[in-house]
Amino acid sequence: MSFVQRVRAQAERHGHKLSYTFVEDRRGELAERRLTFAEADDRARSTAAWLAGRRMEDQTALLLHPAGLEFLTAFLGCLYARTVAVPSPLPQTDPRALERAEGIIKDADVRLVLTDAANRDMLAGWLREVGLDGTVECVATDTLDLPDPGAWAEPEIGPDTLAYMQYTSGSTSEPRGVMLTHANLLHNENEIWRAIGSPEEGVGVGWLPHYHDMGLIGMLLQPIYAGGDLYFASPISFVMRPALWLEMISRYRAGYTVAPNFAYEWCAARVTDAQMAGFDLSSLKFALNGAEPVRPSTLRTMVRRFGPVGFSEKAWAPAYGMAEATLVITSTPLGRGPLIRRFDAAALERHEAVPVADADGGGGVELVGCGRPIGMTVEIVDPDSREPLGEGRVGEIWVRGGSVARGYWQREEATRDAFAGRTAGGAGPYLRTGDLGFLLEGELYVTGRIKDVVIVNGRNLYPQDLEESARGVHPALGAAAAFGVEAGGEHVVVAQEVREQRLGDMSAADLARTVQGELARVFGVPSMSVVLVERGGVGKTTSGKIQRSRTRELLLSGLLPVVHAELSPGLAAGLAVEPAADGESAVESAVGAAAVHEGG
Repeated sequence: MSFVQRVRAQAERHGHKLSYTFVEDRRGELAERRLTFAEADDRARSTAAWLAGRRMEDQTALLLHPAGLEFLTAFLGCLYARTVAVPSPLPQTDPRALERAEGIIKDADVRLVLTDAANRDMLAGWLREVGLDGTVECVATDTLDLPDPGAWAEPEIGPDTLAYMQYTSGSTSEPRGVMLTHANLLHNENEIWRAIGSPEEGVGVGWLPHYHDMGLIGMLLQPIYAGGDLYFASPISFVMRPALWLEMISRYRAGYTVAPNFAYEWCAARVTDAQMAGFDLSSLKFALNGAEPVRPSTLRTMVRRFGPVGFSEKAWAPAYGMAEATLVITSTPLGRGPLIRRFDAAALERHEAVPVADADGGGGVELVGCGRPIGMTVEIVDPDSREPLGEGRVGEIWVRGGSVARGYWQREEATRDAFAGRTAGGAGPYLRTGDLGFLLEGELYVTGRIKDVVIVNGRNLYPQDLEESARGVHPALGAAAAFGVEAGGEHVVVAQEVREQRLGDMSAADLARTVQGELARVFGVPSMSVVLVERGGVGKTTSGKIQRSRTRELLLSGLLPVVHAELSPGLAAGLAVEPAADGESAVESAVGAAAVHEGG
């Protein structure tokens, strides 16, 4: 069976009963545009017939649409035509986004760009500027003279047919095209459906970017796979007015939603009491939290903040996944709520998970369980010896199952490294995730990435633990990135965003020293360096993951917008740091080509 056959069966079954509704916030009033399953199928068949006329079977098409219904029908049209869709962010004025899109066009051998009429001229002009207009055609799917849906002739599409490519967001490396098949799509959508309780029909609400794996698989395609209505808005609308998300959950009686941790934090911080008035979130039974580390403080804050209007702790569903496994690998069972436990910090540094009872004074490191595998196999393996590790031992997370992708587009060596893992005993192949974690009583706990672990004096420090401790020191502090710098020895650096207008009577220097003291108290490392940076100074991927390597590189290259720095004596001798001036960082690297050790 193919994903196309599944979608067509659902369109025939539900017709005009179930639909997608794009919601726009117009000065506090919600405007809706609706597309039924039957209409989506008709539009997809017409688009596929047009693509077939352009001989696009097994060719790649880059989809650069704004949020909305047009992307959905263009994506489905590619699937119906056996055209390999490549969803990507719509590049506008951001040089990094333009550079990324150009890289994808070249890497994926793209010859056709699909967009909408509002952006077609801008993209065509950009293609001319970078010299690609002679080889890449740009068309607006919403103004095409499309054939009749009946003109579509279904090509041969099987489970192993390549459906689309998901370019990774590049938190630790250059983006790579993950090749996903129809079988991968079907398997992972079924995983999500089972996680949310296998409903006959349901209502979902979201706003995630359609070019990200969580937005595409977890939000946009799940309804037409499982059968259900979806109400969704644009990411920009959510960022501008986060109350919109909760308003939609309340108005449309949503049963499930999906988002990264930072989005829940943004909601808790930005939604006012006045905006909450009249909300009823009691319909929400499954709030998936994934794509980045899940913070215990976020879970508690959301329940405390929105519990009075019906948000239940039992709705929390921390999960773990990645593009290389289509999306979801493990998920919290419906209705159980999050599993938060404390573990001995010193034992974790030895790669052992030793629970600490709350009665012991509340010490240790709090970790949130990311649920259990449903139809996947998860093993914890020593990344060096490749020996499987027992319960409670920290190692690399290895994965097997129907959701694991075919590999990386035109990157044979990288594909072998990541997708062909075998244990010392020969078991495999496994997807080597590059993430560290452990299993305890069937629950997966993720502790970090192998490349991000900082090794100081033989100790393994997990950057997210450092970041979480730093963020809690003062309300003026935002995102943080912890990493190691090799300069006459290993040094721990925490780069921390600060909103200076929220400092009150405290100076930036005092705050940096306070953060230093807290980190020394919690982790027993007396000379960590704290670099306060302007808002937005800490690099993040499109899903909100912290880009530690990128932030470290900006520091060393003198491009980090520094507000104030408190450096350890050993590092201070190698870095000259001054506050940013006129929006430019005055960090001057004196370590030259010093190697930066990421640990692991």
